[in-house]
Amino acid sequence: ILEDFNEAQCNTAYQCLLIADQHCRTRKYFLCLASGIPCVSHVWVHDSCHANQLQNYRNYLLPAGYSLEEQRILDWQPRENPFQNLKVLLVSDQQQNFLELWSEILMTGGAASVKQHHSSAHNKDIALGVFDVVVTDPSCPASVLKCAEALQLPVVSQEWVIQCLIVGERIGFKQHPKYKHDYVSH
Repeated sequence: ILEDFNEAQCNTAYQCLLIADQHCRTRKYFLCLASGIPCVSHVWVHDSCHANQLQNYRNYLLPAGYSLEEQRILDWQPRENPFQNLKVLLVSDQQQNFLELWSEILMTGGAASVKQHHSSAHNKDIALGVFDVVVTDPSCPASVLKCAEALQLPVVSQEWVIQCLIVGERIGFKQHPKYKHDYVSH
């Protein structure tokens, strides 16, 4: 039993599963989706103990999550590297809850590279041309947005990353309004 997600330990283990009571939008759940680790209902543990033998965990798989585009909960499917070869620039004023979190998830999901840029770092120039996408939030400086627009570089929110994880593959950058970096719900 691991307290926290550890990719190295999961890779060396005979089998690695995430146990939860329902599908959720947490760091651990997203990391498991990104790395292809099955997410299983806690009922599997109960039933295995009750039967005094391991039950087939596939019968207890939790969904990947709610798809905004399909407007329904999607089943978990084996997946690998939804961000394969993607070069990502992360921009936010939230170090731990955005930059570090999404960097870890994107790299686990196969991104070729992820560069973290703090929104308030005005003195640092960024060579945006080397990136495939900018993942950011409303704190993104206008200068970065303007440069990205000039380069026709997609600028998306963390919701785009989440939906890629749920669907199990890279999806279109403009498929839903919530993928906009400055989306505000009404």
